[in-house]
Amino acid sequence: MIIRFYIPIVRGCSMDPLSEVLSRFSVSAGVFYAGQLCGVSSFDSQQNTVGHLHLLKQGTLVVYKGSQKLTLSEPSVVLFPKPTNHRLSAEQGEKVELVCAEISYGAGQHNPIADTLPEVVLLPLARCPGLTGVVSSLFEEVHDARHGRTLVMDRLTEVLIVMLLRELVSQEVVAKGMLAGLSHKKLAPVVQAIHQHPERSLSISELAHQAAMSRTTFIETFRQVLGVPPGDYILGWKMNIAQSLLKKGLPISQVASEVGYSNTSGFTRAFRNKTGLAPKAWLINNLTTS
Repeated sequence: MIIRFYIPIVRGCSMDPLSEVLSRFSVSAGVFYAGQLCGVSSFDSQQNTVGHLHLLKQGTLVVYKGSQKLTLSEPSVVLFPKPTNHRLSAEQGEKVELVCAEISYGAGQHNPIADTLPEVVLLPLARCPGLTGVVSSLFEEVHDARHGRTLVMDRLTEVLIVMLLRELVSQEVVAKGMLAGLSHKKLAPVVQAIHQHPERSLSISELAHQAAMSRTTFIETFRQVLGVPPGDYILGWKMNIAQSLLKKGLPISQVASEVGYSNTSGFTRAFRNKTGLAPKAWLINNLTTS
């Protein structure tokens, strides 16, 4: 007799904070190089609208960013969230094996995930044991000739990015911004509430109460950790959501409702104050330049 055990997946429960963000602003990856690095590879931010991820398996890799020189002599992941001028070089006589991928975002270059990260993220894999499984699977695919190899490598790289973001939150690597807020014991529930309910008008007093702080302490702590006052962050999040929905083709009236505005005129005014353009003009401009 075969006994099967099923683990129920509860669809009604709320998502964790990081999944909430990623469900609204997707991150996609495309592996463009996998194997041994020979010589020097350069990446010009003027010719690219994407970020880059470099995963070092073995060898000594030198990364140049402006006048900065980073020498990696152990398996590591290097993430440039936004287009950044940089060069990769293999130490002479070294066998350097790595995977390189382009990183793009569903909401365009100004994605709140990319905006919250430093210009370059460098983590030795020894500090991130949780990444071992997906990294091993990714490098196995590099040497696999079976059908679907490219697609599998792309999806594994996307999983790697999500797990890397998870590590940045859990290890509190990022000092300021959204990920720092999600790492903060008292502010994390507040940031999650803002993210989950863009349609609500959340008062500062309500959020301060949720954080178990006085109003004054809450405003100052929020500004120090997130980099902006609570009101500015809430408005910025609403407008980020609005931009994402506009790009998906939703009518302006529906977008306004989704981010908590009872009429399109109030939404249009707030949108113009934040972006410098009315929603329709912003969308035309964004679609033209993307």
